[in-house]
Amino acid sequence: MRTKSTLAALRGATLPVIAGLLAALALHAVAMPPAFAWVGGVLVAAVALLVRIRMPDDSRMDAPAHGDQGEHRGSQVSRLAWAINPETGTAGEAVTRRVRAILQRRLARAGIDVATDTARVERHLGPGLWARLQGRDVRVDDIRAALEVAERLRRLPQQDGDSPQTQDEQKESTA
Repeated sequence: MRTKSTLAALRGATLPVIAGLLAALALHAVAMPPAFAWVGGVLVAAVALLVRIRMPDDSRMDAPAHGDQGEHRGSQVSRLAWAINPETGTAGEAVTRRVRAILQRRLARAGIDVATDTARVERHLGPGLWARLQGRDVRVDDIRAALEVAERLRRLPQQDGDSPQTQDEQKESTA
């Protein structure tokens, strides 16, 4: 890591040093005494180095860094939070998909198949809730209603005889 920064610093100093040498040779060529010519070359190199320094008010300071940054992915919670738009009152696909999966899992646990038992789904969820959850612009109110229904479905007796809370707790502990 340190060698990269050292090489970058050397690369950044190469052009000013070359400019200083060329200035010293040019001043010596026009019959300036060698000591003054070299001082002039050092001054040109110093000015060239100072010009390349990034000042705090330089717009390049805010520029994004290149290279060695890996792709950062946000957490599931932040993606779900950003999927809810409070201005329009709609929920994004990530939230809707998650709520549909919860409802589907809890209905299946009670022995209800969402694809075939539409009458039983409507009876447990309420009129039109499952259809509204399938659309594009799902309202936040529909998500709230679906989560309330999911809590009620949690208390339904299971078809295989297991305790509903133990299975849900097992599912949540593995997630």
